[in-house]
Amino acid sequence: MIKKIFKNKLKILLFLTIFVIACILRFYQLQNVPPGVNRDEASIGYTAYSLLQTGKDEYGRLFPVSFESFGDWKLPLYIYTVVPFVYVFGLSELAVRLPSVIFGVFSVVLTFYFVKLLFKDNRLAFLTMFLAAISPWSIHLSRVESESNTAVFLVLLGMIFFLKSLNKNWLIIPSLISLALTYFTYAGNHIFTTLLIIGTFFIYRDKISKTKFTLIGVVLFALMSGFIFYHTLLMADKTKISGIGIFGDPSIVHTKIEMPRNEHTNPQSFLARITHNKIVFLGKTIGQNYLNAFSPQFLFINGGTNHAHNIIDFGNMYLVEAPFLFFGLIYLFAIKKGREKRLILLWFLIAPIAASITKDAPHTNRMFAIFPTLSLITSFGILYLLTDYFKKPIFRKIFIMLTVFMFLINFTVYIDRYYIHFARNETKSWGFIYKNLIASLQEENLINKNIVVSQPTRSPYIFFLFYLKYDPAAYQKESIRYPKTADGFSDVMNFANFTFRDLDWGKDINLSDTVLVDDYINSPHDSVGKRTTYTYLPSGEPMFTIAATK
Repeated sequence: MIKKIFKNKLKILLFLTIFVIACILRFYQLQNVPPGVNRDEASIGYTAYSLLQTGKDEYGRLFPVSFESFGDWKLPLYIYTVVPFVYVFGLSELAVRLPSVIFGVFSVVLTFYFVKLLFKDNRLAFLTMFLAAISPWSIHLSRVESESNTAVFLVLLGMIFFLKSLNKNWLIIPSLISLALTYFTYAGNHIFTTLLIIGTFFIYRDKISKTKFTLIGVVLFALMSGFIFYHTLLMADKTKISGIGIFGDPSIVHTKIEMPRNEHTNPQSFLARITHNKIVFLGKTIGQNYLNAFSPQFLFINGGTNHAHNIIDFGNMYLVEAPFLFFGLIYLFAIKKGREKRLILLWFLIAPIAASITKDAPHTNRMFAIFPTLSLITSFGILYLLTDYFKKPIFRKIFIMLTVFMFLINFTVYIDRYYIHFARNETKSWGFIYKNLIASLQEENLINKNIVVSQPTRSPYIFFLFYLKYDPAAYQKESIRYPKTADGFSDVMNFANFTFRDLDWGKDINLSDTVLVDDYINSPHDSVGKRTTYTYLPSGEPMFTIAATK
């Protein structure tokens, strides 16, 4: 009895220790790292602020279900979740990121319960929870606004309820509600969640009870998913796919299909047309994108190309995890039996599909649905080697010591890269540059003059709205936008005394009572105005030129 109590206390202590580690890694310096909001964070934060102040989004729509934003049509769940945090903490980096941090921390907790419930193995559950807690992928996406991170939490919650519903039938209702909510959260889950539900119901088809609870759950799921699809598929998803889809770049057809076809002696021949067309190119690209999602380069070396979701020269997983992931997959494919392993392999294999149909795959954010299975499979690999290959105590101790040592090195390198160098060297890719710009304009008493800001396609307007906490009611009346692009995206031309357009320094310097703001590399570097100042990155590199005209 005493031994059992002692073991239980050790388990509780271990669980709480991992939980605290997950919290520290995700909450520490949240306001400052990453350095300033990115474009989507600024949009979501200001939209939540606008809803709080006026009940409308930036377009003046009353409590919408789908948010047009830059023309990318954001889903509603995360935005509405941010509203109470903006109310408590004000419009800030902290308010925008806190929901994601909370979902990230509790995804680690749910990972433990999911693994324990599925495999009835405490060692496996604790190890998977620990790897999830220190995962670079999870840490990074938990520390920024991330709908995909939120969707992972909802999927884990839904799957836990589903597994429990096999014994308690009524839990199928919260299971399907949780999974339906992923459709309100992240566009990639319109594909991933659907495939996961179909596959899970097939795997467990003989264990799912045919009761009124299942019927109620299915009806609620259908109503919720139908509601969100009605509000998104007709406009939002169509625009989103046109922008990020494989053919989102108009030049693709010319460079990848028409030019190779024209290299044939007869471009209209059967061979030329059958080998160089949209269907063949689409199939080949989707296949390449899918396989690249499992590439060592993406998983362990560099991650994705979007700096909002990765740090430079560091993968989504630790390099030391590579051999364990490999052996974990061998164990699952060749040795492990049962429907539980089929569920994990299903999850693992369908996760890249949604990202594979986009033009910049593999993409860290769009691929995050795979997250809990990577930590689980890696844990399988570690325990498989430990149990089957290092049976002698001396070899087992050496294996454990080397594994811990290598994880410690990788983890230390990541902490240094993320909290020190990333926070300093990646400011150019984050809102820090606009935060400093706006502060400089206020210090120089220029903020109330006519201000012209270059590069309108970078959506600088949203940073001005966010960091100035500009009155949403006034903005909804004043804002003027450029005509929409062919794929439905739009940029703001001006609001109040701010204009966003490309600059012609030779002409614009002659404007009266105007402040010109441009990238330092695109502007004259001598004294161009009555008062010329510069904003600088932490590295000392000049970023913006601010020139008050004569």
